[in-house]
Amino acid sequence: MREYNHPLLEQIQKKREEMIAIARETGLSSNETILCSQELDKLIYKYQALVQKDQQRNLSKGILFCNLQWLMYKFNSPMSTYEA
Repeated sequence: MREYNHPLLEQIQKKREEMIAIARETGLSSNETILCSQELDKLIYKYQALVQKDQQRNLSKGILFCNLQWLMYKFNSPMSTYEA
């Protein structure tokens, strides 16, 4: 899996550090900690959706490339009935 470098990763790290600091001050089950945790979840979900979309796009490109290779082979084959 390739490493993704995205501004969201920085936001996620900052939010994680913020949540840890809040939890240390107010406790793990405080409203402030829970709210920060929910905000962190949203950032992580958003990032995962972007990564998944990128992976699907790359998969589509790979399939297209394979199909183009097959077509090139088919039309360049001596057995081909295709006439240019």
